[in-house]
Amino acid sequence: MSEAGAPLAGLRVVALEQAVAAPLCSRHLADLGADVIKVERPDGGDFSRGYDTFVNGMASHFVWLNYGKRSITLDVKSPEGKAALFRLLETADVFLSNLSPGAVERIASADELEKLNPRLVTCQISGYGPVGPYRERKAFDLLVQGEAGVTANTGLPGEPAKPGVSLADLGGGIYAATAILAALRSRDVTGRGERLHISMFDVLVEWMSPLLLAYTEGGAVIEPAGTRHATITPYGPFRAADGSVLNIAVQNDRQWLRLCAVLGLDDLARDTRLTMNSGRLRHREKVESAVAEAVSTWSAAELAAALDREGVPWGRLNETADVARHPQLEEGHRWRAVELPSGDSVSVLAPPFPFAGRGTPRVPALGEHTDEVLKELSDEAKADDA
Repeated sequence: MSEAGAPLAGLRVVALEQAVAAPLCSRHLADLGADVIKVERPDGGDFSRGYDTFVNGMASHFVWLNYGKRSITLDVKSPEGKAALFRLLETADVFLSNLSPGAVERIASADELEKLNPRLVTCQISGYGPVGPYRERKAFDLLVQGEAGVTANTGLPGEPAKPGVSLADLGGGIYAATAILAALRSRDVTGRGERLHISMFDVLVEWMSPLLLAYTEGGAVIEPAGTRHATITPYGPFRAADGSVLNIAVQNDRQWLRLCAVLGLDDLARDTRLTMNSGRLRHREKVESAVAEAVSTWSAAELAAALDREGVPWGRLNETADVARHPQLEEGHRWRAVELPSGDSVSVLAPPFPFAGRGTPRVPALGEHTDEVLKELSDEAKADDA
């Protein structure tokens, strides 16, 4: 249920969703106070429920993406299930989906939905959008990352790598949430809903723009650089004397001179070929070798303190375990309790924006709220007839 006082309190979102992209979008709408009703298949529900059992027997992805929602089960292919879905959509503000291409249209066309509820904002998330030769392709994160060039530009030359998080899914979900909020604002003015379609491929090629522009306008093919930056140096990991790795990120020429001062690289600081980043890139091996050799003589703690004094940006190369106990998360009060269907509570990260509810949200069991939601629809219909 929506939380009074939250920005989206009173709004109803019906989500015919699975996996990551749409569930991330709808969970953030729930974070902002919307009543999100997650419609799942009776035979197992959202398949991400079965990804793993790391969180007290539940899947880590599902727990992360679905707390704060209500789950109902409907066979939307049956006349009864479709009728129940339509009753829901008559009362909804947003209809969100990320099913296989054409699946939503087989349930209801855009014109049917508009006739059913002219104020309804509909948003579909797909791999490639409603037009183009790939429009009917099923798409998962790895496939879209490959098509968009992200994988080939991650890792090292000849050794492409998939980023450790699902960029296509996550980007698709965030762009969908942004578009939905804009459409709701537009509805305040026009009184009518919008038809939205977010393509994960379009999201990733948007993020590929600097590399694409370098190629289309400058003829440059930027090679992947592993944990270093492809077009800025020195910008990457360097190992200290105690074995710790620090990421050092020189973003401008003033910071380059400060780094040289910290590390005692006076000859490099005076070398006019290295004054600008473009020159340092041409002499990348010389620059990075000299920085690596100098860093290797410092302990990580001493170097970090010296970099801080001179205003040179740096950070640690943390493992997952380091992040789990990161002081920023503790001081920022980012952990919140979430209740599982079993009644147990686990700690998850609160969303990285304000306005989120203050209570203890719950991860829904499959179909937990079916009777509750259908009764609400019946009561609302009786109230309308009265």
